[in-house]
Amino acid sequence: MSHAYRCLICLTLTHIIVDASAIVVGPLWGELKRVHSLTENTLFMVLTIHALASSLAQPVFGYIRDRYPIKSILWIGPLLGAVMMPMVGPANNLIVLSLALLLGGIGIGSFHPEAAVVAGTLIPERRTRSLSLFMFGGAMGLALGPIICGAVVSAWGLSSLWVLAPLYAGLILFLYQFGKPPAKLFERDRKKPAQSLSQMLEGKVYLAFFLFLVCSLRLVPNMAMDKLISFILEKQNATAIQIGMMQSVFLFSASAGMLLMAFRFKSGHEKAFMIGCPLLGIPLMVVLGWEGCPTWLMTLMLIPSGLVLWGTSPAMVSYSHQLFPKGGGVASAITMGMAWGGGGMIQAKITSHFVALDVPHQAFHAIIPCLILATLGAMLLPSISSQTKPDAEVV
Repeated sequence: MSHAYRCLICLTLTHIIVDASAIVVGPLWGELKRVHSLTENTLFMVLTIHALASSLAQPVFGYIRDRYPIKSILWIGPLLGAVMMPMVGPANNLIVLSLALLLGGIGIGSFHPEAAVVAGTLIPERRTRSLSLFMFGGAMGLALGPIICGAVVSAWGLSSLWVLAPLYAGLILFLYQFGKPPAKLFERDRKKPAQSLSQMLEGKVYLAFFLFLVCSLRLVPNMAMDKLISFILEKQNATAIQIGMMQSVFLFSASAGMLLMAFRFKSGHEKAFMIGCPLLGIPLMVVLGWEGCPTWLMTLMLIPSGLVLWGTSPAMVSYSHQLFPKGGGVASAITMGMAWGGGGMIQAKITSHFVALDVPHQAFHAIIPCLILATLGAMLLPSISSQTKPDAEVV
């Protein structure tokens, strides 16, 4: 195995752990609402912190990455996230809960821009495939995280969640030592003069902002899904492990979609995915928002939802890298961080509102306008010709 592939595999495995840490709170939203007596406003605040901590950290670290790469972020960030996120379990008040989400989110957010650029440049002739594999790792982490978290909490209680911190931290340190990326990836960047943000975006700041808006709307259902599943099933007195298993149906399907993106679809169709997939998600939201939707049908609908809504998200990242080839870190931060935060902010308001009304399933119908706007916005984005792509990709 070449060194590049070993690095990519270790980055992918690290991504599994990072995102498993990020979603430890997934099956617990209903229980946390009860334990901390969260009102509509305090729930909105906690959901917002959870959405924004990681997402706002990404553009900051993405900007730093494109000016002064910090190789150690590949292990320091994941370590912070892995240690702090499991602390939401034993948190004994709202301040401690919010602080754990804030610091854990910053650690998780710092990892993604650097790691995404490294994953895309390790094997540049297969950029979309490499990014899809890297993001597949994240989807697998998100899929496994609720099961692991749910099993721990169901067996030993909410306060026992801290046991995941040393386990995840040890694995992160091992993977970093075993799969360090080549130093030349960082030395080459350091030899270039520091770029301004405008230079990284080649002067297309307004286009970058528009891309952020489109991707934010596109990602609302992704950000809302685990919360809505948790609140809907909590009303049915489901256990943490049952909620985690249901969430994992959606996220394992997302993983399968990313594998299909990696091995079945060639570069050049990114914009088509950004237009078509939100449209395919609309009828799925209609069924999920049906008041009488039985659990078996909800489970069934989560499979295509994961495939088309989350599984195709690498297309957004690859599109942004090709649109802004001089600012890979910032481009990653827009589509892997800021947009997820934007989508998270929108869903936080939608979710907290319908949870307060005790009809969380109706939030799925409120998501439909977001998908319509995301489709219309994607149609207005510029196409990227083969002449303008930074790398010719062989799949």
